[in-house]
Amino acid sequence: MRIGFVAEDLLLDNGILRPSGCSYYRCLLPKNVTHPEMSAFGPPAFTAEYGFGVRLNKTQAEFGFDTIVMKMLMSRWVPKHMQIAQDLGQKIIVDVDDHYDFIHDDNVASKNTDPENNAIRNREHYRAVIQQADLVTVSTPELYNYYKDQVKDIRLVRNGINPDQFTKRDVKNRKPVLGWAGAMNWRSGDAETARAWLPELLEEHDLMFHHAGHMPDSPKFWEKAGVPEERMILSPMKPLHKYADMLDFDIGVVLLSDIPFNRAKSTIKGLEYAATNIPFVAQGLPEYALLAEQGVGRVANTPAEWRQHITELLDYKTRKREAAIQRNLVIKDHSIQARAYEWKAIFEEGINNILPIRTMKVSFLQA
Repeated sequence: MRIGFVAEDLLLDNGILRPSGCSYYRCLLPKNVTHPEMSAFGPPAFTAEYGFGVRLNKTQAEFGFDTIVMKMLMSRWVPKHMQIAQDLGQKIIVDVDDHYDFIHDDNVASKNTDPENNAIRNREHYRAVIQQADLVTVSTPELYNYYKDQVKDIRLVRNGINPDQFTKRDVKNRKPVLGWAGAMNWRSGDAETARAWLPELLEEHDLMFHHAGHMPDSPKFWEKAGVPEERMILSPMKPLHKYADMLDFDIGVVLLSDIPFNRAKSTIKGLEYAATNIPFVAQGLPEYALLAEQGVGRVANTPAEWRQHITELLDYKTRKREAAIQRNLVIKDHSIQARAYEWKAIFEEGINNILPIRTMKVSFLQA
């Protein structure tokens, strides 16, 4: 059995093509813990003779995959080519872990994937790709319930992190720094939810707030959250393989507005905090509420609850105790290794090994 994982959300970093968060968590990690020897990951390629393959460089691609896992393929050529590939015998799995049908206007992806702004690559094409898949995998029950009556088959596999990516931070006996990691361009009115409690809390306890992932051309976190700039620590966004280095604070927050797009989000950010030994408080949306019930993180739904949880975590012994418990639970129950059996069962279902393996020169049709 050979599986090709193909994605369009790849970034060029100093000449190296790297996955963004979506394809990292939903393609590269599942690939690495299931069939690392018999699979490939990269941008998509296609021929009418061999179906979908994985591009190796500008002129060559590898073909011969029994199953293709697609991530964020929104180009208009994809649905037509999916039909050809399916007729050849390829099984096509489409993974969905963002609720593009309810994307918020503040999110830069809303404009970028709007059919009126982008006729070639947009969320209408993406909807057709999802509906044509042999199987759709999703990361949250919200997405499962939304798509279950629209697609041929659907499975829920929650996200798991790679603990080896996150260095365990020492819990320091000091005045803690609060922090949030992320890029503001892809938020959905989230920082604004902190206005009712964060500025006052920082002032009352003489605390600093670290925004890890600041980008000069993006909205300013402190303006959206109402925090005085002098109480801010800023550090730049880093590529995913260096993301863990950004998590340099003592108490993490997961700020999310209560909208359909966010209710469909997984708990990745909280899991990343916990794996780094950072206790955290999240908006009490369904997935984070479930995670807290399982012993990882705290949730808050009102300004009073946010203030209470953060105030309790100002205590060094409390932070140290919760950090240790949470990190162990994440490694045990929320790692990609813990999810491997779910992914493997999906990938191995109905495979017939029907296509010959080959690497060949090919032109890439993308429109």
